[in-house]
Amino acid sequence: MQTESGISVSIAEAEAFARRIGLARLPAPEIERLREAMTTIARAGIAVPRVASKFVAPAPVFSVAFATNRKES
Repeated sequence: MQTESGISVSIAEAEAFARRIGLARLPAPEIERLREAMTTIARAGIAVPRVASKFVAPAPVFSVAFATNRKES
């Protein structure tokens, strides 16, 4: 199993992903932001419990962090 610190996305991978989704002309600063987002998403994906088989019910534990800056009325 890969540890969190072992996850990284290269600029080349981010550029290839951008091309695949139709963003071939994305400027370099935006490619860097995309790379950072891809790394964050990959790390979050590892934290989600997985089931051993597609025939088993969904994972029993699934938590999503929600923003708590909502105004109360």
